[in-house]
Amino acid sequence: MDKAFDGTRILVVEDNFLAAEVVRDMLESSGCTVIGPVGRLDEGLRLAEQEELDGAVLDVNLNGDWCFPIARALSQRGVPFIFLTGYDDAAIIPPELRPVRRLGKPILGQQLIDILTEVI
Repeated sequence: MDKAFDGTRILVVEDNFLAAEVVRDMLESSGCTVIGPVGRLDEGLRLAEQEELDGAVLDVNLNGDWCFPIARALSQRGVPFIFLTGYDDAAIIPPELRPVRRLGKPILGQQLIDILTEVI
């Protein structure tokens, strides 16, 4: 178990219950404190604006809503984050957010941890 993340507070915004549980398990196994997971834009935005966070993992499409308002709120607060997406086309991501690291679905555990290590 990687102790590098002990106590690191990570927001998880993912609308697919199974995927959210997989991400939560991976993060908790690495020592993270998971905030959420939540699957709706409004819940994610509230947590992004109000919680003390060290990072976040955002599903791009939340039941038809884009996660970009959450991403912008995190950016304004200086909280690093990554996108989870099943989309191959980066054009769906607003230009100012395209430099953000993306992780494709299905999620590979070590890949998630490696990218978070780079980003946080």
